[in-house]
Amino acid sequence: MTLADLSDLAPSMTPPTRSPQLPEVALFLVDAGGGHRSTVNALLAAAAERGCPWRFRVISIQRVLDSMDVVRRVTGLPIEEVYNLLIRRQWTAHLVPLLRLLQAAIWALRLPLRKRIVRELQSLAPAAVVSVAPNFNAILRDAVREACPGRPFAILLSDLADFPPHFWIEPEVNLVFVGTDRAVEQAHAAGLSPERIARTSGMVLHPRFYPRPGSEVRAGVRRELGLSEQDPVAALLFGGKGCGEMLGLATGLLREDDRFRVVALCGDNPPLLTRMASLAAEWRGRLHPLGFTDRVRDYMAASDVVAMKPGPGSLAEALHVGTPVVVIRNRRTIPQERFNAELVAERGLGLVAGTWDELPRSIARILTDAALRGRFRAGIAALPENRAVWEVLDRVGALVGARADESGPSGGTMVGPPAHDVPRT
Repeated sequence: MTLADLSDLAPSMTPPTRSPQLPEVALFLVDAGGGHRSTVNALLAAAAERGCPWRFRVISIQRVLDSMDVVRRVTGLPIEEVYNLLIRRQWTAHLVPLLRLLQAAIWALRLPLRKRIVRELQSLAPAAVVSVAPNFNAILRDAVREACPGRPFAILLSDLADFPPHFWIEPEVNLVFVGTDRAVEQAHAAGLSPERIARTSGMVLHPRFYPRPGSEVRAGVRRELGLSEQDPVAALLFGGKGCGEMLGLATGLLREDDRFRVVALCGDNPPLLTRMASLAAEWRGRLHPLGFTDRVRDYMAASDVVAMKPGPGSLAEALHVGTPVVVIRNRRTIPQERFNAELVAERGLGLVAGTWDELPRSIARILTDAALRGRFRAGIAALPENRAVWEVLDRVGALVGARADESGPSGGTMVGPPAHDVPRT
């Protein structure tokens, strides 16, 4: 039987029509630190959940510019990995001069760098371009103008504030997404008019943080861990790979008060998890070590306080859940995160410790003082409800001439290299 025979047998059946190709939004990122990748993962998940009538194409700046990576030539490691190594080992006291040196190198190489990005964009012809990549946005802006005249270029800050000059915000871009009033002021200072500044209700969070966990989540997690509602519980969360200092912090905190319970989120760090598990055996059920998990929201909700470095993602997650924080700020705090600790203190969201030795006492203050916890929870409750991931999708949809909340062909997925889930730092 031929195709013609089938046509004769079923004349009313017509071949399915191909759906029109979805417009693409080029999404540039760097994998220096976990926050940029986590922001991208959140956008991809939210766009897929909504079924946006466009899709993201994720582009790694490291991949596009890899052959020009001077740091790799010298060290054998890509610049992203060198940065991540500095963060993991806390070799960050002199990060500001290193950052300015990097920015000077980018400026010196701006013409060949721009040419590489122009070629990438010309091969894609995106409907819009969004950057979640600091330090490269002047080059990206100029490349978009050359490769895609008339197409919008937006910058999405994954930090609570900029660290000018030439870190996040650049003049003459179509739109910049910012999550704090400080960043709004910085955008104005960079020369952007109000209509080019999109003030979101906070940092972009993964859809798994919605809806906010209620009392039933708190109670359920505590039952899983063998904790009562009356137990004072502190969660320790220091980046997607944890850090060795968490061992001393857990020990110091447990020694502060026999009532204290500790949930240690070690992240993707098997050696740390093994050492924490050995330590837990000595404390007879008071220390609960956990490895990589996508239930950070639930463990935060089950805790009375979360101790962390002042990373924008983890901080935003804890505040969204409604749990007070203790953050550490000292000369090793990376420059773009110093404002975050100031925000915690100024808005009454938790405590700021200057050293690791101060952390156990600061955590203990919150665990033992119900009135203090109440004040911090009231400060958190006064923050706007964080709907940033959905707000960004709406504005991106407007940039490509589509409403992100309309039903349409299945979209919002990533094309290109997979975006592995990395916990926020």
